[in-house]
Amino acid sequence: MERNSGKIKLLKGLRLYVPFFICFAISATLWFVREMGKTYDEQLTLSVSYENIPKSLVLVSQMPNEIQVMVESSGWGILNHYLFGTKHLKIDVGQLKKSNISRINTKDNRVLSVLGEQLKVMETYPTEIGFVFENIHSRKVPVKLDITLSYEQQYELSDMVVTPDSVTVYGAAEIIDTIEMVYAEPFSKKKVRRSFEKELTVQPIPNVRFSDEKIRVKADVEKFTEQTFLIPIKLVNVPQNGIAVDLMEDKVSIKFLVGISNVQSCYPSDFEAIADFEKRNEKGAIPIEIVRYPQCVRIVQQTPLTDNIIADYIEESNE
Repeated sequence: MERNSGKIKLLKGLRLYVPFFICFAISATLWFVREMGKTYDEQLTLSVSYENIPKSLVLVSQMPNEIQVMVESSGWGILNHYLFGTKHLKIDVGQLKKSNISRINTKDNRVLSVLGEQLKVMETYPTEIGFVFENIHSRKVPVKLDITLSYEQQYELSDMVVTPDSVTVYGAAEIIDTIEMVYAEPFSKKKVRRSFEKELTVQPIPNVRFSDEKIRVKADVEKFTEQTFLIPIKLVNVPQNGIAVDLMEDKVSIKFLVGISNVQSCYPSDFEAIADFEKRNEKGAIPIEIVRYPQCVRIVQQTPLTDNIIADYIEESNE
């Protein structure tokens, strides 16, 4: 009984505050409506893109990426812009070029028509945009990748194909002549054990267009195994001066990694090792070079790294 009595007293107490909360809500609503009906100045930042640039021309002037717009409107108009309005401007460069317009005031309706009638434009910065064109030049350049991969144990990259591996760049001659390659966006992946494909974006260059803005990387990943071959060493560039030269070691041990799919197609005859007589040092040691091996393998160790020569004079016959 005492508990029920306490609840009744609490409800009666809360009932006394209900009229207060209702009056407060009505007052707050009326105040908000009154304030939103007033006129305010507001600075907007709008991003800008330039469309329909003639394919035979390129813009070489410095084009703003943003326009600052000071507007006057009611609170309702400003709120409507932030909630539903366009924050991005599109300038039809092709149409302006057809009309022989080289400069345009940023207050022009062709620039700010997306703002609608609720917002009155007071000031803009920059106040105008100029368009300077040049005939377009092109050049085909390779795509440079920035890919970092780490693999699970015993897995390696067996092949990587980039499509396209080069793109055509378009722009003013003084810019195009300095471009030796373009760069794809950086990409990294850890603990790789399966083949994968990835689409990458070519990093933009100001006032330059690309024939392809996206490239596709196809990476083949498979399990690798370790193999060892003994390969004969071929001595080359031996002088013909009556001295017989031979190597102390006639074979080199090559330890390499090869994908499981290529194990059966990998033979010792696919490898070639040489010792170049002309590269010997003052002690007579010659470095052993692996000059030919399959693209599908990765050499991890060779033994020995150098070889020594044995020289004998050849006696000339008096007959």
